[in-house]
Amino acid sequence: MAGSTYPASRAVAATVQEVFARQITAARQQGQQNLAPPPDVLTIEAIINAAFWASLRREESYFPKISFALLPPERAGQPLTFERLLPFTPSALARLAPAVERPGIHLGVWRYGNELCVWGTAPCAPR
Repeated sequence: MAGSTYPASRAVAATVQEVFARQITAARQQGQQNLAPPPDVLTIEAIINAAFWASLRREESYFPKISFALLPPERAGQPLTFERLLPFTPSALARLAPAVERPGIHLGVWRYGNELCVWGTAPCAPR
């Protein structure tokens, strides 16, 4: 993602990845299958960075509150997909935030080529 970098995103990304890895390992030990691999450090850093900068933007006097589901649309159950992929940028996230304000609705995010993109909304993240 181009633009300013939130310094804490780099500082915590590896720790966040370790937490995801532990949770996935624990889920596998409990018999859960078909689990996604933990996101890589660069993806975690990009998500934290974009979410931070989006949280500082106002969109019609509204401070965004955003929940992400990092998964492709085919793993999202019954997703609502956009006609075209949207950029994973703070300005786009701030504009989309009111659509996912309710609990249980997440912006679906996935890597397409070398870029993270928003593909639509996911009603809930798979377990």
